[in-house]
Amino acid sequence: MGFFAESTLAKSKTPHTLVPRCDACGLYKACKTPKMQVTGDGGLGVLIIAEAPGATEDARGEQLVGKAGQYLRTILQEIGIDLNRDCWKTNSIVCRPLGNRNPTSNEIEYCRPNILQTIKELRPRMIILLGGAAIRSVIGHYWKSDPGGITRWAGWQIPCQQTNAWICPTFHPSYLLREEDPVLDLLFKQQLASAFELEGTPWGVDIPDYTKQVQRIYDPVDVASAIREIIATNIPTAIDYETDRLKPEENDTRIICCSLSNGHKTISYPWVGETITATKEFAKSKCPKIAANIKFEQRWSKRHLGCNMRNWYHDTMQCAHVLDNRRGITGLKFQSYARLGQPPYDDHITPFLKSKHPNDKNRIHEVPLRDVLMYCGLDSLLEYLLCQLQRKDLGYVD
Repeated sequence: MGFFAESTLAKSKTPHTLVPRCDACGLYKACKTPKMQVTGDGGLGVLIIAEAPGATEDARGEQLVGKAGQYLRTILQEIGIDLNRDCWKTNSIVCRPLGNRNPTSNEIEYCRPNILQTIKELRPRMIILLGGAAIRSVIGHYWKSDPGGITRWAGWQIPCQQTNAWICPTFHPSYLLREEDPVLDLLFKQQLASAFELEGTPWGVDIPDYTKQVQRIYDPVDVASAIREIIATNIPTAIDYETDRLKPEENDTRIICCSLSNGHKTISYPWVGETITATKEFAKSKCPKIAANIKFEQRWSKRHLGCNMRNWYHDTMQCAHVLDNRRGITGLKFQSYARLGQPPYDDHITPFLKSKHPNDKNRIHEVPLRDVLMYCGLDSLLEYLLCQLQRKDLGYVD
């Protein structure tokens, strides 16, 4: 996101190379069509990224013409899409692996710059990722930790901020042919049909920068005034704490900072002096409250404010589970990326939030305060925005 101090970045950032490492990969040496170029007319502005060229593709110099490709073409025809006319086609690696084996993680990494350059040049409005290799190539560029497998990502329509394109992961047709599962076949068709119903780009010309909406306030008197303004609106407001450990029951536990967001105003502030008094007023107010995992804020409020949060309104984590009960998708960072296109903004701060044992003190005090405040403020702002999307999905009319 660009808001971390240089000292923090120097300790933790591992840059991705932007130059293909063909010499390290070496697959081009044994291909009939080395470094296969993009094919298709792209009439609908859709880029389809599959896994790797197979024997038929390598022989003909065109992607998705083998058995799996024919299956994909049949499904697309059923929903009114012509693969060659309406889409561009490429693969996560552009050279055929010997024996049609799966590409390795290193090969995907070596070839990723080719994919990123293709996206930059074509500027697609939608990118359909077929299978795990394509997910590791594209989503792995933004999601620096292991993105996981296809079951975690299939069916999401990610409004990517960096590319201003919808990123729509789904199954690879070769996997479906192996599984011979009619349920998966139906999901595949539904996910493709739903993706092609998306219109335009996700953000138009106004790509959000959520960091600009976070107001970091340091003076306790100014903080207290801002909190009381939020209370007076009596509209749903997200709250987030950053703490020195997971559980608050020990006598020396500390809240480092707090943030509040009602969509119109997002404030983040150190936990000191009059800010604590005003936050207690917020906790006891009728103002509807939002969090990602209510139990965490409730326990810390009870311990450090001496009261429970009143009038809980929405829990983004619990609601994410209600809407989709897959593993590994209910956390705030995943939901923020999948629903809002916000890439992980905790890569450089998460190491400082970890400790050797579950409830030992972490090292959050080593992170510059301005960075912790931005991180905390983004949490509450994104919780608020997710709440609005989730409640709409559930059919609530507020």
